[in-house]
Amino acid sequence: MADGIGAGKNRGGFVLLLGLLIAVVIGIYIYHVVARNVVNRVGDEGDLGKEAPWIQWRELKKRLEKDEVSDTTDEQIELSEAIGLQTKVFEEGQERGTITVSILPNGSVSGGWTGNFYVSKDVDFQVILCNFEGNIVPDKVYIDEEGEDLSELFFLARGQFLILETNNDSGRVRSIMGGAYVRGWIGVENDVSGEIIITADQKNFDRYRWEGIAGDMKGIILLPSFFE
Repeated sequence: MADGIGAGKNRGGFVLLLGLLIAVVIGIYIYHVVARNVVNRVGDEGDLGKEAPWIQWRELKKRLEKDEVSDTTDEQIELSEAIGLQTKVFEEGQERGTITVSILPNGSVSGGWTGNFYVSKDVDFQVILCNFEGNIVPDKVYIDEEGEDLSELFFLARGQFLILETNNDSGRVRSIMGGAYVRGWIGVENDVSGEIIITADQKNFDRYRWEGIAGDMKGIILLPSFFE
């Protein structure tokens, strides 16, 4: 009996060691891809003006440090418990992976974006890492062609992304790294619409859109953040 137990422990240890070895090999591969083929430009050039998310983020960060972010109003959704959603991301009608977002009663926002998709006939993107953290901004007012809507609750989050770009024709693989900004609006019916904006230089950027209905956090798994 003792020999059988010992053999089982040995097999378990071997499986664990093998798993760790595989993880190390994958990590080394990704590191070399990143180190040798880093791209510091993504997307097309554009001007978002004062509505650029990096400008909004700098302002929000200062307010958070001074504890100047207000509470939600009576017109907005009541965050009495954590809510979240997991939904598809799109770019001009084309699917671009999946985003997960959670919003806690204290107003903090966190989540992640993952995906593997073609951006052209021969080139595909694999979102290796993209986690983000942020906060609600209750005093930002939603405005569209119909006027103001004080019931909409704005949120903004920031993180870092790592995308592997593979040219399947040439076999070339390169990495794209930079900042990811996630922002959107939550309605009183838990309807959420938002966007992901990624940029490496705050001049050129790509924009992806998403929407869904937030609910409880059952079945929603948030990955730990790899970037500060």
